[in-house]
Amino acid sequence: MKALFLVLFFGVWILPGCSGLSPVHDSTAQPARCDDIVERGYLNVLTINLLFSEIEARDTRLDTIADLVSDTPADVVLLQEVAGGLLSGTANSALDLQGKLRDRGRNYELHTAPETGVPGLLEVANAVLSRCEIDFKMVKRLPKASELEFKKHDIKLPRNVMMTRLNVPEFGNLNIYNTHLCAKCNAAEMNGQLQTLLAFIDSAETLFPQADPVILGGDFNIDRFRIDPSEERSFYNTIIDAGFIDAYAVNRSLANLCANPAVADEHCTVGVSSLDEGDSARRIDYLFIKNISAVLQSRVVFNNLVDEDQLGASDHAGVFMSIKLH
Repeated sequence: MKALFLVLFFGVWILPGCSGLSPVHDSTAQPARCDDIVERGYLNVLTINLLFSEIEARDTRLDTIADLVSDTPADVVLLQEVAGGLLSGTANSALDLQGKLRDRGRNYELHTAPETGVPGLLEVANAVLSRCEIDFKMVKRLPKASELEFKKHDIKLPRNVMMTRLNVPEFGNLNIYNTHLCAKCNAAEMNGQLQTLLAFIDSAETLFPQADPVILGGDFNIDRFRIDPSEERSFYNTIIDAGFIDAYAVNRSLANLCANPAVADEHCTVGVSSLDEGDSARRIDYLFIKNISAVLQSRVVFNNLVDEDQLGASDHAGVFMSIKLH
């Protein structure tokens, strides 16, 4: 059964333009509105990997996420490992989360960008939920990378980066980039994806005023403390050298953020969930920023192994931040 699953899931790639996993538009839904952002003066952003493969508790996990997003409220939610298709038991797990938020009186626009799988059967995607109107969106395919081996064959998976331009009333526009870089790939493949990602952002940003805020978030599979030959610290530095600021590291000692893989702390995003118990502690989920006035707060959420007052929602914890717009 496992072999059949691998062949079905990894043996067929999504072709450009083929998108079985897509949002279903509800004509009766209220439009997304975020007029309150300018009045409060800051924008709330969350990134979280949803764990596509866990199905039985997914509805409960989405409720946990929806409660935090609604109560905060998070204005923009970056999602990785969105699932859809017959084998996943849903058309689109990001759409399910959108519905749960609507039930809580919060209206979000949804942008989904499939990455890999068999349309209609099982697909995995990135997605963005936004309380603000989405003015423009683009998706860029990243170079395929070998992420697993099956019967001595390297299986190359496609990844993407999605760009979503938001309209914040009385403030203007800002661009959000969401991605999920390769896992268990070699250094050359990671570097290829990272360089393509940054080149895409540079190219996209030339279309808009250079002073507009930029946010880059997602699951980067980059941990500054993992040792060679992965060279992951250099990948992190490549992002910083491109002009980005690690929002979570602002006003914190970078060297002390999830530095010990054997002992998880409140800064780690992997190894801090009951769905990931026993894994090495790592910080691989990030929110990077440009042209942002200030980071008012940032925290790791859903890290229930470290903080018993929190609930787990995935095998990853999420990263949340509030940024000042003026």
